[in-house]
This record gives sequence, structure tokens and C-alpha cells, in this order.
Amino acid sequence: MQMKVFPTLALCVVLAGCNVVANLDAVSTVKQAPIQRYDQFQEVASNGKLLVSVGSQGVIVSSDNGGTSWKRTVLPGISSLIGIAACPDGSWVALDFYRKVWVADAAATKWDARELATKANPLAIACDPKGQYWVVGSRTTVLSSADKGTSWKSQDFGEDAILMSIQFLDADNAIITGEFGHLLTTKDGGGSWQQGKKIPNDFFPHAALFTDVRTGWVSGLAGVILHTTDGGNNWVKQPGGIGAPMYALLKHQGEMYALGINGLMLKLTAGEWKLIEGRPAPYLRSALSLGDKGMLIAGGAGTLQLFSPGAQTAAPAAKKE
Repeated sequence: MQMKVFPTLALCVVLAGCNVVANLDAVSTVKQAPIQRYDQFQEVASNGKLLVSVGSQGVIVSSDNGGTSWKRTVLPGISSLIGIAACPDGSWVALDFYRKVWVADAAATKWDARELATKANPLAIACDPKGQYWVVGSRTTVLSSADKGTSWKSQDFGEDAILMSIQFLDADNAIITGEFGHLLTTKDGGGSWQQGKKIPNDFFPHAALFTDVRTGWVSGLAGVILHTTDGGNNWVKQPGGIGAPMYALLKHQGEMYALGINGLMLKLTAGEWKLIEGRPAPYLRSALSLGDKGMLIAGGAGTLQLFSPGAQTAAPAAKKE
């Protein structure tokens, strides 16, 4: 009996050993993947040839084939990337929460750090049509650099409020939105900024998108989305939504979309925001229109995917209880 049992046990040990080797190989493959499940992507951008997304722990991924495959880079030291912008010459600038920007050429192969000359916490970045860097953040601080981050000019509006977004519409016009309904505009390329009429009810904008100097949207707490057609002098709450925060606004193929918590996506349909999509992600943080190829969406849990909203059917949004 022992002679019969022993070979069986030996065979089980051998098979178990083979399974362990196979599993270790699979683990190694997963670790080498360019996108990991723990990645927390914050923003995506394009310079016309390359797609780049950045996230926490200094992660940068890039694609030269429209998002079909990705190349991974992890910056040295401690960093947390929260923004990325492409400049007119194709070069890149990424915003690090630890008061730095990282600069790269159009190929995004080598990233160099430049310190931000501020005590404010930076939260958003843009590169204007002249190639100047712009950073906004806490303490209503606006930073600009005309020499790719070597030196910085600071403008402080003297209020204890966080500036959340900056968007250049052209070489002259730009808009900044911030906490407590702050709205700043410039008509001279950032040479001077004017305090506009505040967005009502101390609005806190998670995201803002202007399609021209008069037409814009802001999304805020509890999923509220406001719309202006007169440059921010008046705002109207648009119906629909799901009562949950939307962290990104996007115009794609002539349609407006909002993306946010729990992987939810909304579409503006006949003047009402309607739920069209939900996916297994803690949040969606950014989106980029790729024209006929769809949109690139980015967020938590390694979410970096191409999505074609034309294949979806708008569904009524859940009513808030």
C-alpha cells in the first residue's frame, strides 16, 4: 500500500511545484506591465503625436499609437504628479504636488525637475500658446514661467482660497476658477488678471471647461453642474446628474460629458445630464477627446482606457433620495 501511495504523493508535489513556477511567472509579467492596478491617474494630454498620462508615485505612461500600448516611466525620489500639459512646440510639463514641475521634450523620454518658487500647494497647470508655464493653487496664487521653469513670477490675490483650474482659450484669453466661487480672467495673456463676479453660493469647482470666453461649465459638490453663456456673470444649474461629484468635463464630437466618482459618466442630452456609463473604478479624473477614435479616460485603479460613447445609450440619471 505504501508503494502505491508514494508515487501519487510525489506526483502531487511535482505538479504543485510546476504550478508555483507558473504562478510566479504570471506575477512577474504583471509587475512588468506598463499600467498597474494601483496606479492613480490624474490627467491625460496629447501633443498631436504622443499621449501622456500622469499619476501618483511619479508614474508617467506614454503611447505613440493612440493608446493601443503604453510605455511606463517612474520618476526618481518622492513625487506625486497631478497635472500634465503639452506646449505648442510639442514639449511636456508635468505638475508635481511637491512644488516641482517636470519638463521633457516632445518624445517624453527624459524628465528634468524644476523647483516651484512658492509656499503654496500647486493644483493645476497649463502651457499657453506662447509656451509659458502657468500653475495655480492654494492662497489664490498664480505662478508663471517664460523660461521653462528656470524662474517664476508669482501673483498672489491675497485670499485664503484654492485655485483649482486654469485654461487658456487663446494667446490672450484665459480663465481660472477656484474655491468660494472665485473666477479670474485675463485678456492680455496673463499680464494682468481681473476678479470676475463670483460663482454663487461659494461654489467649489471640481472641474471647469470653457469652450469660448462666454460659454462654460463648472462641476461641484453633490454633482451640481452650472452653465454660463455670458462669461460667468450669470450661472444656471442644469438638471439631471446623480448627486455625486464629477471630476472632469469634456467636449467630444460636439457633445458635453462629465466623469466622476465610482467610474460614472454623464452626457448632456437635451439640456439635461444623463447617466450613460459606469465602470469598476473608484473615480474618473480626466478625459481627452481623440476624435473619431473615441475618448481616452483616466482615473483610479489603473483606469486608462479608450471609450466610444457613440455605442452607449443615454439612461435616465438616478434621482437623489
